[in-house]
Amino acid sequence: MWSGLQRAMAAVTALFAVSWSMLLVSSGGRLAPAVLATAVVFTALAAALTVRGALVLLGRHDVWAAVGVSLVTEAVFAVERPSLIVVGLRCEPTAATVLVAIGFGPRRLAWPVSLAVIGAQIAASWPMDGPAAAVQGTWPVLAAAVAAAVLGPLLRTAGARADAAQEQALTAGATAARAQARREAHHRFQDLLHDEVSSALRAVSMPGIATTQVRQACRSAVDALLRVPAAPGQAADLAALLTRLTAGGGPPLSVEVSGAVPVPAEVAEAALGAAAEAVRNAVRHAEAQALKVRLRGDEHGFVLSVADDGVGFSPAGVQVSSVGLRRSVLRRMADVAGTAEVHSSPGDGTTVRLVWQRARAVRTGEFRGAAAETPDRMASIRAAVGDVRRPLAAVCVPYLLATGVVAAIHTVRSPRVSWLMVWYVLLAAVTVALLLRARTAIGGRAAAAASAFAVGGAVGSFLVIPTSGIADDTSWPIGAVTPLLTVLVIVRPPWEALLALVLEQAGVVLVLLAGPPFADSWGESVAKAVPALFAPALGVGMGLAIGQTVARLGAAVMRANAERAASAAVESARQAREAVHRRRLADLDEEILSFLRRTASGDLSPQASQIRVRARMLDLAVRDELHLPGALGRSTRELLGAARAEGCVVTIQSDADHPPPPDLLRRLLTCALGTGPAPSDLILSVEPRPSALLVSLVTLPGDPARAAALRKALTGTSAVVEDGTESTWVEVSTHAAGVVAPPTAVPIDGDSAIGAPAAG
Repeated sequence: MWSGLQRAMAAVTALFAVSWSMLLVSSGGRLAPAVLATAVVFTALAAALTVRGALVLLGRHDVWAAVGVSLVTEAVFAVERPSLIVVGLRCEPTAATVLVAIGFGPRRLAWPVSLAVIGAQIAASWPMDGPAAAVQGTWPVLAAAVAAAVLGPLLRTAGARADAAQEQALTAGATAARAQARREAHHRFQDLLHDEVSSALRAVSMPGIATTQVRQACRSAVDALLRVPAAPGQAADLAALLTRLTAGGGPPLSVEVSGAVPVPAEVAEAALGAAAEAVRNAVRHAEAQALKVRLRGDEHGFVLSVADDGVGFSPAGVQVSSVGLRRSVLRRMADVAGTAEVHSSPGDGTTVRLVWQRARAVRTGEFRGAAAETPDRMASIRAAVGDVRRPLAAVCVPYLLATGVVAAIHTVRSPRVSWLMVWYVLLAAVTVALLLRARTAIGGRAAAAASAFAVGGAVGSFLVIPTSGIADDTSWPIGAVTPLLTVLVIVRPPWEALLALVLEQAGVVLVLLAGPPFADSWGESVAKAVPALFAPALGVGMGLAIGQTVARLGAAVMRANAERAASAAVESARQAREAVHRRRLADLDEEILSFLRRTASGDLSPQASQIRVRARMLDLAVRDELHLPGALGRSTRELLGAARAEGCVVTIQSDADHPPPPDLLRRLLTCALGTGPAPSDLILSVEPRPSALLVSLVTLPGDPARAAALRKALTGTSAVVEDGTESTWVEVSTHAAGVVAPPTAVPIDGDSAIGAPAAG
C-alpha cells in the first residue's frame, strides 16, 4: 500500500517539476533573481521527491525539506509579487508539502505543518489577489489534504479487511476440500470393498478355482485395503501401473501402451481401478477367448480401452443396481472429471473406453492441480483492498465538493455561465454513479459516454469563458473532470482515461490557439496555461500510480493465496482421506482382514468346505457394508450372520450414498433379529426423499413380540409399526448420516438413465 502511495506522490511531484521547469524555460529572464532562485530550488525539490518516491521510502527529512522550501517560496512571493507565476503554480509548493506531511510525516505534526504552509500561501496571495481570491486559491490544496488524510488509513483498513476475507476464503476452501475428499474416500472404499474384498471372498467361496489364484486374490485385497490413499497433487505413470493388471485365471490378457502417461495419482488410481473392474467383468461374464488393454496418451490426457471378444450384452438391459459397472467403472471416472463409455451388443464382444483430459478437468474445476488463472485488474484490486469504492471516495469526494464550491462562486459572479453549473452537477452525479458501481463492473460504453460528456463540457466551457481565464480559477471546468477520470483510470483499462485526458488537453490547447492572445508572449502563455492543463493530469497520475501498484499487490496476494489454498486443500484432503479410510477399515475390524491374511498366507485352505462357507458369510457381510457404509457395527453384523445361518433371507435395498444414522439402523436390526426366533425373511429398504430418508423394515412372518420390541425401541421417533400374521412392518422417517452427492449421469451407448446411484 505504501508503495502505491509513494508512486502516486512521485507522479504528482514529477508534474510539478515539469510545470516549473517550463516556467523557467519560458520566462525569458523576466523573473526577479529571488523568484528565479526560488523556482530553481522548488524544481530541484520536486525532482528529488519524484526520485525518492519512486525508489526509496519518503520520511520526515523530506517533510522538513518541503516545509522549508514552501515557506521560503511564499515569503519571496509576498515580497516580489511575481505576476508571471499564476495561482495554479503558487499552489504547487504548498500542495507538495501538504501531501508529503500527511502521507509520510509524523502523524502528530501532519496537520499543524499543513495548516502552517496553507496559511503562508494565503498570506502571500492576499496582497496580489485580495482576501477572497487568496482563500479560494487554496481549494486544490485543501482537497488534496483531505484526500491524503483519509486515503492512507483507509487503504490500510481496506487491506486488513481484504486479508481477513482471504483468510476466511482459505478456511472455507480447506473445509470444502475436506468434504470433497471425504466423499471421494467414501467412494474409493466402496470400490475397494466391491472390487477387491468381495471378489477375493467370492473366489474363496467358489469351488474349482486354483488355490494359487485364490491366495493371490486375497493378497491383492489385503494390499489394497492397507494401502494409504494417494495424496492429491502427486503424479503417477498410468502406463507403468497397468502392468498390475491380470486376468486372474481368465483368458490371455495383452497390454499395449505407447509410452509414459504421467497423470495425477488420483486419476491414475481411478483409471486403473475402472480398467481392473472391466477385466473382472469380462472374466466372469463374457466367455471371452482374449482380452486386450490399450493405452494411448501423454500428460495432457489419455484414452484407455479394455476390449474382449466374448458374448457381449445389451447395455439397455443393465440394471440400475449394477454396482460393478455403474460404480466401479462409470463413477470412478466421473469422480476425476473423466468419462467412461461401454460399447457392446450380443455376440460382438464388449469394449470399455475410459477418457480423461487435463484441460477438461481444469475447466470444470475438479482437478486440484489446475493452475490458477491470471486475475484481471479489478479482481487483483479487490484482493488487495476489498471494496475499492471507499478509497476512491476518499480521493474523489473532496475534489467534487471543492470544485462545486468554486463553480458556485463563479456562477454567482457571472450568471451567463450558469449552464456550466448544470453541466458540473450532472458530471458530479455521473461520477458518483460510476463510483458506486466500481465494486462490480463499469461497462465500456458507459465509461466512454461519461468521458465524452466530461471532455466535451470542459473543452466547450471556453465558448463562454475568456481564454485569459486559463490563468486563474475561471478555468475550473478543466480540472472538474479529475474525479471522473481518476475513477476510470483505476476501474477501467488505464488507456481509456489517459486517452480522454489527452483529448481534453488537446481540445483546450486548440481552443486557446484559435482564440485571442491572453499573454504578451508565447513563453508567458505557456507559463499561464500549464498549471490549469496539469490539474486533471495530477489526479489521473495519482490514480494510475495507486491503481497499478494496488493491482500488482493484489495479483501477488491472489497468487500467494492460491498457492496457500492449494496447499491447504491438498493437506486437508489428505488428512480427510486417510481418516475416512482408517474409520472404514476399523468398521470391518480384524475379522475380515484376518481371514484374508490367513488365506493368502496358506494358514486357511480354500479347499475346505467350512472355509468356503465362512468366506460366503463374510462376503455377505461385505455386501451389507456396501449398501450401508459405516452404519453396521460388529454386533449387528454378527446378528445378520447368525440369522443367515438359521436360514433367514436378508435383502437390503439402500443407496450407499445416503446411509441412515447408525444408531437407528442398529436399533431396528437388533430388535428385528434379537427378539424370538430368526424370521424367514428380512427386507430393509432405505429410500431418499427430498428432505429426509424413509427407512422401511419388513420381517416375515409376523411376530407380536418383535413388533412390541420395535415399538419400545423406537419410542420418541416418527416410526409406524404394524404387525400381522404374515409380516411385521416398520416405517420411520429420518435424516441421512452423511449425504454424499450422487455421481453425474454417464452414457452407455446413449442410455441417458445410466449414472443413477446403485442399490447393490
